[in-house]
Amino acid sequence: MVICSSDPKYRQYSPNNLVNSQSEKPLGELLLEAGLVSIFQIETALEEQKQSDNKIGEILAYHGWIKQKTADFFVEKWPNLLSKKLTRPLSFYLFAAGLLDKEQLLILKQKQKQTNSGARLHELAIEQGYIKTTTINFFLQHLFNIYIIRNLSFASPYKLIKGYINGETDFRDSKLSQVPLNGVRLKKVVLDGSLLRQANLNNSNLSGSSLVGVNLTLADLELANLSHVNFQQACLIESNLSRSNLERANFQGANLQEADLRGANLRKASFVAADLRGAKLFPGYSYDIFYDKQTVFDRNFDPIKAGWKLVSNGGKTFAKYFKNLC
Repeated sequence: MVICSSDPKYRQYSPNNLVNSQSEKPLGELLLEAGLVSIFQIETALEEQKQSDNKIGEILAYHGWIKQKTADFFVEKWPNLLSKKLTRPLSFYLFAAGLLDKEQLLILKQKQKQTNSGARLHELAIEQGYIKTTTINFFLQHLFNIYIIRNLSFASPYKLIKGYINGETDFRDSKLSQVPLNGVRLKKVVLDGSLLRQANLNNSNLSGSSLVGVNLTLADLELANLSHVNFQQACLIESNLSRSNLERANFQGANLQEADLRGANLRKASFVAADLRGAKLFPGYSYDIFYDKQTVFDRNFDPIKAGWKLVSNGGKTFAKYFKNLC
């Protein structure tokens, strides 16, 4: 990938407003945005930080998730670099941040000569697996004012995780579309009305939480612990819920069209008035799953033969059960 100003995927912009916002961001948020750590790693570091006097960069480095040199670079050098007109190549700053070492740079320069294709060192670094595309794009955007158009922000997930570690539970109306939240642990939180379209919640734990009216279209919830979660009126179109734990989850009035529920634990889950057209379900279950006459299935799926239990008074059966969830 050759960077050029005429490429429609890239734009030049004035960095004046971004300098202040970037320099004021917490280290954890910067590392998330640069693709250098995961939400799970930040969550773990913040939890450990509460029990010690160590800085978050030191904790991340202790676990081997980043180098201490990388943490020091973003704390000590990053703010100054944002306000300067840079004259050195990108590889210089990647080396200064501890993201490329001397041996790797030597290998990349040799490959650059051998290929004679005009490829840049950072492009070859991606090909060699030394560094992520996300990280390269982050440096290009903030140091060279070149960026790929994207709307992904890590401010909201970082504040959510930090707030949760500090005892907060109400995060309704959060904007978390496309955000990688895999492995996150957010038990008994309120995310009502939040936008989680295409979010990655693989292996997460949201047990006991309220997700009323949440948009989880195309979200990845595989292997997630979602027991006792209230998904009332939520949109889960084409979401991946395979092998997740949905025991006693409430999907009353939820839209689950084309959702993948194969291998999920649906024990005593409620699908009263839910739309399950096109949903991937097993033909038979050995435990109770609840539905009512307003629940919509594909014509070829027979809930009675599948072992589901028909309830006559719909939402009233589960209203009392879920009223104290969050």
